Formats: sequence, C-alpha cells, structure tokens
Amino acid sequence: MKLLALFTALLLTGTIAQARIIIDDYGRSVQLPDKVTKIYAASPPLTMSLLAFDPSLVAALNTPFKEEQKPFVGAAASKPVAGGYFGQGQTPNFENLAAIRPDVILMWGKATGAESQLKKITMLGIPVLMIHNESINDLITQFQLYGKLTGNMKRAQDLIIYTRETLGLIQSLQGQLDQRKNVRYYFAESLDGLSSECTGSFHLEPFTYSGAKNALNCTMSSNYGMEKISLETILLADPDVIIAMEDAFAASVRSNPQWQSLRAVKTGHILSVPSLPFNYITRPPSFMRLMGIRWLIHSFYPDLLPGSLEKETQRFTKLFFGKQS
Repeated sequence: MKLLALFTALLLTGTIAQARIIIDDYGRSVQLPDKVTKIYAASPPLTMSLLAFDPSLVAALNTPFKEEQKPFVGAAASKPVAGGYFGQGQTPNFENLAAIRPDVILMWGKATGAESQLKKITMLGIPVLMIHNESINDLITQFQLYGKLTGNMKRAQDLIIYTRETLGLIQSLQGQLDQRKNVRYYFAESLDGLSSECTGSFHLEPFTYSGAKNALNCTMSSNYGMEKISLETILLADPDVIIAMEDAFAASVRSNPQWQSLRAVKTGHILSVPSLPFNYITRPPSFMRLMGIRWLIHSFYPDLLPGSLEKETQRFTKLFFGKQS
C-alpha cells in the first residue's frame, strides 16, 4: 500500500514536461524530456553500454562497483544503487528509483523478464524505453539511442565505428582461417572448471567472432548458462585451449592429475579471461566483449592480427574509459 501511494503521488505531482517522442526497439512511442541528463538502465548490460557512452549519465547502479573498477567509471562510481532485473526473480528498488527520479528508464526487453514488469515500473511516471540486447551487434543501436537522447552524436559514432570494426574482423580474416585447422576451445566457468556454455548461449557470443570452435557438443538447458559438464565429457572433447573464467582454476588445473591427459594442459594452453576493469567475455555481458573478441583472436591465432594486443588494449581503454568527447 505504501508503494502504491508513492506511485500515485508521483503520477499526480511528479510529471516532467515532455517535449519529444522516441520510438523504442519494440515500436513503442515514448514521450521524453527535451533534455536528458539522468538515465537508469534496469539491467547490467545496458548500464555498461551507458557507462561506455558517458558515465555522468548513469543515474543509479544495479550493483556497486568494486574498488579496482572505480578508477575506470568516473562519475558513476558514487551513484546510488537501485538494483535491477538480473533474472532469477531480482527486481529494482522502486522507492529508490522514485527518489532518484531519472529522466528515462531503459529496460532490456525480453531476456530478463523485464517485459512482464513494464506496467509496474511505468507507475513511477518516468518514461521507459524497451531496448534490444540479444547480441553484441545491439551495441550499435544502443549507442545510436544514447546519441539521440543526449545530442552527442559524435560520441555515438566513435563507439559505433569501433564496434563495427571489431565485429567485422573475423570476416576479414576468413581467407587466412580457411587455410588452417580451427582451434578447439573449452570455456571453463566456476572454480572447479566443470561449468561451461553450450553452442547458442548468449554468454558464448564473443567466441563466435574469434574463428575458434567450441570443443563441446552440448545443448543449453536455460538462458542463464553455466551448464554442468562432466570431466569425462571434457576429456573426450580434448580441447586445444582452455579459456578459464576463474584465475584459481587456471592455476590449479595445471597440477590437477584428473586433467593431465588433456592436450591443452600438456601444451600449457590455459588462459584466464581478463577481468579488469570488467570481464572481457561475460557476467556481465557488456561492451567489454569487443575487447574480448580481439583478445580471443590474439590468443587463438597470434599471427593473424596486425599490431600488438598491448597497443590495442591501450586504444580500447582510451576510447571507452578516457575523457568523453
């Protein structure tokens, strides 16, 4: 009842003058303020792409940043936490959102169950845009939207150019890849390395742009991922490379007798996914996957890309975490 009363009061007294209409990714016409300076994204991937565009726009966080991440996120480091739709029943704190009062709310349309919550969140009297976030390619339309909302189309274009360049890399390298054997990888998640992703998983998408092949032949049981994989299955798959999400697993597998027969262990081809400032591959799946694609290509086929990975990392960091243009 308290929350309902709060929503009613906001609808009666908190209306912001509307000056323009934006068509969201689901064809909804949404009235927005002429000037947008505070945006709340209701799921981590959208918060991350907004962060890449301009940290000062972030009105509230889904979860707090870790200390080692704060130097990279600018003004967003001190923003309040309002939760969000992470799947598995998690929802935003509506009272916090009402107090923060962002100019617009962004919701990931279907993947997190947010669509079913749209009616409730619109009771705040704050415009809501439903956004596609089903693939890395959706970063392009997200950056375009942020450019429209803020008028900073130059920033949007800079990020879009890098995104398209990265997603086009594997196609430009296909002729060379056709002349060699595909690298087969095992993506090891969890501390014991016995969780992974099956073909088609949203969390596996950066690998599809890497030119390598998943050594596993398995079927997804849910969109959440982290499928349980038996050691026997991994031994039969015998990958060329192990990509580990957990540093502790990458360190322990080298001396674990149960894994010693794998060619990846024998050859020392065990790599930890970089995670500073955010994970290159997933959890959360973010714009960092663009750097993840380049890291994977360098890791699987060290001679294919011109220039060093170190210089590319510097370029990426300057573009995405440097001074906003």
